[in-house]
Amino acid sequence: MRYLRLGTLCAAVLVAGAASAADVAVLKSADSPAWRPTLDALRRSASGHNVTEFDLRGDRAEADRVVASLKGKPGILVALGPIAAQAAREGAPDSPLVFCMVQDPARLNLVGVPNVTGVAYAIPIKNQLAAFRLVNPRGVKIGVVYNDGNVGRLVDDAQKAAAIVRLNLVARPVASEKEVPEALRSLLKGDGAVDALWIPPDPVLLGDESRRYVLAETLKAGKPVYSFSSTLVGEGALVSNGPDLGSIGDQAADLVNRIAAGERGKIEMLVPRAELVVNKKIADKLKIEIPADALRAANKVF
Repeated sequence: MRYLRLGTLCAAVLVAGAASAADVAVLKSADSPAWRPTLDALRRSASGHNVTEFDLRGDRAEADRVVASLKGKPGILVALGPIAAQAAREGAPDSPLVFCMVQDPARLNLVGVPNVTGVAYAIPIKNQLAAFRLVNPRGVKIGVVYNDGNVGRLVDDAQKAAAIVRLNLVARPVASEKEVPEALRSLLKGDGAVDALWIPPDPVLLGDESRRYVLAETLKAGKPVYSFSSTLVGEGALVSNGPDLGSIGDQAADLVNRIAAGERGKIEMLVPRAELVVNKKIADKLKIEIPADALRAANKVF
């Protein structure tokens, strides 16, 4: 009888586990290689669910089409990037939505909304600037090229935080990628040249052509690049201090698991771990001496 009760209990647990499995549609604003660690972690940590990826190819019309095909179906939407998040929020408001890789979720009306939660795509900007100062103490005048509509609020916050960590931030707004070369030249040349360039998570700077141009021109000018992304450090930036992309995937999966298990109501947005990555080869090429404390603090060194 004891074994029968034990078998019944095990069967009940298996049924309960099966009931919590969900269909999870992962909507990718674009098929960005930089996001693969997040997707891999999400799939690993949400392995009990049926996960399907949809590439929206950076096209809002395609995003709307895919969301319309999923509307009304049971399941959970996971949106990577602003195009996917906005399309899911507007096109399927009754579906549970977990967003990530969105720089300013409040601007897209994703914060404090029923059925919507997510993972932040940033760590406090003051912490980022302090990490940059730790790695390159002599770099006190930092330039940034940015599009106001994309990351204007982040740059405003950085301007305020810079004084706290004894940095001077020189900002050059641009309307499009075509204006990036001129804005960059104004920062790298002349008496007012900056000590380093900061690349924020701005799509204007992250396309293949713009990104490679910025990295090449700053290297020619003998200036280091600071970034939010370890991928950019691998491509030639000196340092990044940003969210651990695997951590974002793990936390997005945690939210998916909680929703699939029946949790409802307001679920607070999660904050990922920070990751400090340093490119010592670039430091040597630019004759920058990275303090030993910074190297010890780094999660990864190229």
